[in-house]
Amino acid sequence: MRAVPDPRCGRETKHDHAEVLVCLVAGFLAGRTTIRRSLKWCKKHLEELREYLPLKNGIASPSTACRLLSGIDEELFALEFMEWIGEIMDTKGIHLAVDGKALRAGMEKVKDFRAPMILNAVDAATGLVAAQMPIKNKDCEIKAIPELLKLLDIKGSVVTADAVGTQTQIMEQILSQEGHFVLMVKKNQPQSYEEIVKYFGEMSEDYKRTKED
Repeated sequence: MRAVPDPRCGRETKHDHAEVLVCLVAGFLAGRTTIRRSLKWCKKHLEELREYLPLKNGIASPSTACRLLSGIDEELFALEFMEWIGEIMDTKGIHLAVDGKALRAGMEKVKDFRAPMILNAVDAATGLVAAQMPIKNKDCEIKAIPELLKLLDIKGSVVTADAVGTQTQIMEQILSQEGHFVLMVKKNQPQSYEEIVKYFGEMSEDYKRTKED
């Protein structure tokens, strides 16, 4: 996290920014879903955390963490986090579920007072986040999914997504990385939807005729 610049530069600070970020990540990985709960978890495990971090002034307050998060380079932070995850997690040959979430209960609102959106690629078997990327809103998922997948080695993996991810460029990106996909088709893709309905309808009729014979 040291590669992420401290947006508080020029001001006297009590807590090291990299340590604050690591503590937040540790809390979220421990299952805490808000900044306040993550930092509370860190306080309970302070001595354990000090085996890896100095934390000479203890754990930062939620207000300090919020100020830090409101000014950091979100993309760089996400890349550093994913690089670390990539060192401990193999994303080949697994089921990756891609979905965007609004963190209404997961983070205090920052900047323009809207809940931040995060696009995640999650290992469906373990629930671990293999990669994530901040996005402005749900409509940005279509462009962001290919960029998210480029950060991962998905050879042999099966990628699933909801209907918003059923796009030609996303399927081409998955295939170019030697992955597989199972995507949801709804009426937002009318031609594909009608073809699938027709195909399975014909299969059903063929099955009925075979059974009657």
